[in-house]
Amino acid sequence: MVPLRPVKVPGVLFAYRTKKNDSTKLKPGYLIYGREMKTLLNLEDENVTITQRVNSLMEDLPNIRSQAKENIEKSQEKQKKYHDKKYKTKKNFQIGDKVLYYDVAKEKQWSGKLEEKWKGPYYIHEIISKGSYKIKTMEGRIQKMPINGELLKEYINRSSFKVIIRI
Repeated sequence: MVPLRPVKVPGVLFAYRTKKNDSTKLKPGYLIYGREMKTLLNLEDENVTITQRVNSLMEDLPNIRSQAKENIEKSQEKQKKYHDKKYKTKKNFQIGDKVLYYDVAKEKQWSGKLEEKWKGPYYIHEIISKGSYKIKTMEGRIQKMPINGELLKEYINRSSFKVIIRI
């Protein structure tokens, strides 16, 4: 990683402060200073006295910040819905359940892209804590490391499916 030179820090901060934030829907510079940051594209002369500017800030900043707070709350609700939707089916396994284990190491590999990413079946050997399990192979060998429940899914025996052929 290249160290950030102190000469570039003000430019980086300026870029951050002039870009609209996804959560607040406002620019950080506007929230901090109560006005748009001046760029080469929006240079204008404002004939405003200091007292007018102070009065404007006293009136506008509380409204701006309350609007930002509302936007943040809406954004957090949206993010929570997305998270809950993605992780809503948290299955609690019992000791002896047959499961498949997702091999995270193969997730980013391209060399074995046709290899199965789900290994198993395994048995649940021990319930460690909230969502952590120890699993054992079909031969009875117990895995040393606990496995996160998010990486497990219920094993469904393929021989239990009926093949129906319709003509």
